[in-house]
Amino acid sequence: MSKEIKIKSGEVKSALSTLKNATKTTKTTVPTDIKGKNNLDVVKKIEGMNKDLKNLTDEYDHAFSLQIAQTEAAIDMMEDADKKVASSIKGK
Repeated sequence: MSKEIKIKSGEVKSALSTLKNATKTTKTTVPTDIKGKNNLDVVKKIEGMNKDLKNLTDEYDHAFSLQIAQTEAAIDMMEDADKKVASSIKGK
C-alpha cells in the first residue's frame, strides 16, 4: 500500500508570489484626521474607527506575510527532504 505525496512546488511558489503581490494592494487609505474644526462626537468616533481599521489591516498584512514566508520555507524543506531520501535510495 504505497501512498505518494506530490508537491508541485512551481505552482505553489507561483501562487505564493501572487499572494505576496495581492497583499501590497491591501494598504488602507482611510483618513484619520477628518475633524478639522468640527468637534462632533460622531466625527471623533469615525476617526477612531478609521485608525483601528488601519491598524487592523496593517497587522493582518504582517501576519499574512509571515504565513507566506513560513509556507515557502516549508516547501523548501520538503523539497530538500525529498532530494535526500531519493539520494539515499539511489545509494542503496
